[in-house]
Amino acid sequence: SSAFSKLFNYISKGNKSSEKIAMTAPVITAQKADNSESACWHVSFVMPSGSSFAHLPDPNDPQVRLRELGTEICIAKSFRGRATDELSKKITNELRAKALEANIALSDETRICRFDPPFKPGILQYNEIVIPAFI
Repeated sequence: SSAFSKLFNYISKGNKSSEKIAMTAPVITAQKADNSESACWHVSFVMPSGSSFAHLPDPNDPQVRLRELGTEICIAKSFRGRATDELSKKITNELRAKALEANIALSDETRICRFDPPFKPGILQYNEIVIPAFI
């Protein structure tokens, strides 16, 4: 995707310091509950352990934004295989149903966390569906 390419460029010296930043896992794609075709997807990287937000170089691309996130409570389910739209939606629906049964309020955002490169055989890929909870 073009969003992934922009982030990859950022960590590959596409920043104000021309600094190379280690690629980390997971790569996170997130979307709000608006399931329309025009709904906006966000792609995120997790910075390497030991990185200080204050010391990360500014991006060259104005569409790349750095954001420090606080601690969150989330519900999650891990799975093996390609994170296809169909499988991701199925797992998301299962998680939301379980949360409803347990009276856990959830965000309308769903995150797909991919821990493996796309060229790794699908059956070996490790992924997670993560939904922030309000507890």
